[in-house]
Amino acid sequence: MAALPHLPDPTVMAANQAMQENAQGRAPRSYLGMSQIGGDCERKLWYSYHDPLPEFMPASALMRIEDGHACERILADRLRLVPGVVLRTEDADTGEQFEVSDFDGQFAGHLDGLIIGLVSDPHVWHVWEAKAVNEEKYGKFCKLRREHGESGTLQKWDATYYAQAQAYMGYTQIHRHYITVCSPGAREWEAVCTEFDPSAFETIRNRAERIINAHVPVAKVSNDPSWYVCKWCHYKERCHGTACVSN
Repeated sequence: MAALPHLPDPTVMAANQAMQENAQGRAPRSYLGMSQIGGDCERKLWYSYHDPLPEFMPASALMRIEDGHACERILADRLRLVPGVVLRTEDADTGEQFEVSDFDGQFAGHLDGLIIGLVSDPHVWHVWEAKAVNEEKYGKFCKLRREHGESGTLQKWDATYYAQAQAYMGYTQIHRHYITVCSPGAREWEAVCTEFDPSAFETIRNRAERIINAHVPVAKVSNDPSWYVCKWCHYKERCHGTACVSN
């Protein structure tokens, strides 16, 4: 008897297709995000703010986003089990996420929460962020924590997350940051605290101001379109090819 073909389940395929269709056509954010300001390339940030391209989101990417949101809820529930911990994930005045902004709202970010009662520092409020990452990135985070301790881990692990943390601390004036990082499904998790660096915050703010106020594309990170940062960039053709704009 012939073996059954190894075909994907049609219902799963239909659900993936529906996810993709529902996700398309969303308006791009109308501000430069604090969650992206630490990215490698200022020109990419310029495009994302001044002249964003619609981006197709495959089902695999959408499911990673879903996992991130689900893990954030799981980690919040776990933290609230600790006696003395108070974790606020909504602004009582708006019922929404805590928001910080600058330059008339053109530079903005949304915090996962504010937390106090940590066992290591129980009397100080911290900005709280939760990140769900793949197994490799999670392993690197834990390795850096073992090697460098809490204070240096976030900056060495991910420059974008570090800049986001410094921006949130600077704008909330809460000068401690607590990030919980987990593997997919939140099966493993670890955390580090990071202190506010006024110099880093000023650099981030100046970068945002420069990008927002630039009327033409700013410098790109590389002139080589095959370089790894450029190779997978959403704006590669516009930046390196004939589609480059200078409005």
